[in-house]
Amino acid sequence: MVKVKIFGVLRTTIGFGYLELDAKNVLDVFAEISKTMETRYYEEQKKLEEMKNDPNVKYIKPKNPALEPQKEITFSDAIVYVNGERCLKKKMKIFEGDEIWLLSPAAGG
Repeated sequence: MVKVKIFGVLRTTIGFGYLELDAKNVLDVFAEISKTMETRYYEEQKKLEEMKNDPNVKYIKPKNPALEPQKEITFSDAIVYVNGERCLKKKMKIFEGDEIWLLSPAAGG
């Protein structure tokens, strides 16, 4: 298992900030994140649909469409660090216990 920490605007876009997963290289990390994003998005959509049919629920706050999750995230969408070192190769091998940081390519103050 590797630990993935997600920061900044990227965290808002993805919808979560931490994940543990099995991966052999950095590309696998992005594939697993994309799968998790899609799964969580559809689970949330299902919950919202169930709430709409519940007579005890009077109002469901609509989501901001700008924050709707993407279906996929790629290496070029983030600045990647592996164990505190900048990763410039998307096929870089990673090992059990490694920590991956994904940062937004832009930052604000």
